[in-house]
Amino acid sequence: MSNQINEKYMVSHYFVIFLLYVSMIGVGVTTFQKKLSEHAGYNAWISVLLTGISIHIILWMIYKILSSNGDGQDVTTINITIFGKILGNFLNSAVVLYFVFGALIKFIVYNEVIQVWLFPGMNFLPVSIVMALIIYYAVSGGFRSVTGTCVWAAFFSITSFIPQILLVFPYLHPLNLLPLLNHSATDILLSSKTMVFEYLGFETLLLFYPFIKTQAKSQKWAQILMICVTLIYLIILIFSFMFFSEGQLQHSIWPTLDMVNMYEVPLFQRLASFFISLWFIKVIAGITVYLWVACRGIKTAFRIRPRNSLIVVLIALVALNYFITGHRRIEWITGLYSNIGFYFIYSYIPFIFVSVLVRKKLMCYIHGGKPA
Repeated sequence: MSNQINEKYMVSHYFVIFLLYVSMIGVGVTTFQKKLSEHAGYNAWISVLLTGISIHIILWMIYKILSSNGDGQDVTTINITIFGKILGNFLNSAVVLYFVFGALIKFIVYNEVIQVWLFPGMNFLPVSIVMALIIYYAVSGGFRSVTGTCVWAAFFSITSFIPQILLVFPYLHPLNLLPLLNHSATDILLSSKTMVFEYLGFETLLLFYPFIKTQAKSQKWAQILMICVTLIYLIILIFSFMFFSEGQLQHSIWPTLDMVNMYEVPLFQRLASFFISLWFIKVIAGITVYLWVACRGIKTAFRIRPRNSLIVVLIALVALNYFITGHRRIEWITGLYSNIGFYFIYSYIPFIFVSVLVRKKLMCYIHGGKPA
């Protein structure tokens, strides 16, 4: 199957930074500290480093998979090429549902944060519909429109991150980090598994890869971004550990918001309200990437028009957001997505990687004799 893309729909290779950044860092950055410390305590910073290193390897595998044929195919085409039309489309359906599930998680988690922190008791169905209309406008504009949204979202996200760090700096207690290395390797690995959720989103590259110009050059930028993302998570985690005692952290649902919420400013009263509002475009951009790749996968594998599939998916998101309520239920469904994402990253991608290598070796034997 050919997957040639007109150059006018493509973006420069360095834009992969904004696309992957927005896809990965979402509302989960406000809660991950508590979840990590449940297993490894204040040694969880080691888990962040281990997870970051493993994600670098998986990202390298993704680039090897997508560049295997040299003609810019996405994973849906590769699935059909390797496994045939029936099994390949079965895998493609699973991939599409996985990205729709990811968009749903971003949608409902951000809505929960708004309801708790900004508008308690408010009927959020109208707000969900407005969000869906904005997402439809961005996604239906095409990949370049989605990329532009991601650039602005990344800008607002980064500019809001620096003040958060500076504001809490006087209230840090470095001695909270002691003692060092007082947890087992098992605890640290369990914490690493939890941390994988915070990196989910970089696998969207599997589907938007053909829309990147000079694709080989983009890997350098993607790997640099992974280093930056790991450092961001590491800084937020260590600052949270130095701000809260271990007991306090376990009683905080949104530690990042609690840290900045102690500041009162005119108009916003609490600074957390300002940051939540500022992250609206960030969350919208993340959802647009997920839904764009999902609709792209549907179009490539099943020849269904993206706008038709997008309308169906958005209606489903709004409906599910209306019925999935309560923190415990949202936490459970988020945990389910985290587990699925873990196996998608560490099972499906390596499996496809090995399958591509095996097929390449077999093709060498058939067409050109033994490979060197």
